[in-house]
Formats: sequence, C-alpha cells, structure tokens
Amino acid sequence: MRNTITLANDADLAHLVDLIDMLPGPEETSFWGEGPLAIGKKFAARLRAVLTDRAYPKDVDYLAIYVLKYLGRGNGYITEEQITKSLTGAHGIPAAGYAWVEDATRTAWTLVNRYSLPAWRGSSTAPGSAWLRG
Repeated sequence: MRNTITLANDADLAHLVDLIDMLPGPEETSFWGEGPLAIGKKFAARLRAVLTDRAYPKDVDYLAIYVLKYLGRGNGYITEEQITKSLTGAHGIPAAGYAWVEDATRTAWTLVNRYSLPAWRGSSTAPGSAWLRG
C-alpha cells in the first residue's frame, strides 16, 4: 500500500512494538483495564494496523501518543511499578522497569516528532521559520 509505514521501513516503530511485546497481552484486563474504553483496546486497534503493514502516519502517531499517555514516564494510568511487575523476563527487577519506561518514552517521542511535527508546524512552514519572523 502506498504511504504505509511498516516495521521493515521504520526501525523505531519496530523497536516500540518489541517493547510493547514485553507487556501482557490485551486479554490481561488487570493490566490494561476492562470495557470498551480499556487502554488495551486502544493499543490493539493501532497495533493491528502496524502488524498487518497497513499503518498510516496517524496510526503510528496514535500508538506513540498512547505509549506516552498510558505507559510513559509519570503517567497516571499504568505505573512504572505495574510495568516492572509485568515485564516478560524481567522478574520484577526495578531497574528493568525503569529502563523500559525510559526507552518506550524516548522511542514514542521520536515517533511523535517524526509523524506529528509536520502537521503541527503546517505543511507550508519550513522548520525553524518561526525564529526568522520579526
């Protein structure tokens, strides 16, 4: 498909998916929550597009924003402690949870900047042009 983003053509996206794979699956409602507005359902919708090579920039952007909002440093939804306890293979080691949160936050922020910044700035505005005005 044209203009789609795949794991093969975006290493940061592939890395973020690898990080998410270390967390419990969407069926673990004790981690992701329950009901139609559960955090896991939001992730699943965007991950489905990514994993089937049908992701557009907005899908990647939303996935990255979900990571920042629900899993990133200082979020009020899924705490670093919950992440630490749930990480596959980390055996509850606090440093692993801390490193996961930092890595996921940094990777998600990279993706948000890649796929959102042009829209925030506007397509007709060159990078840094606000500093040239006035």
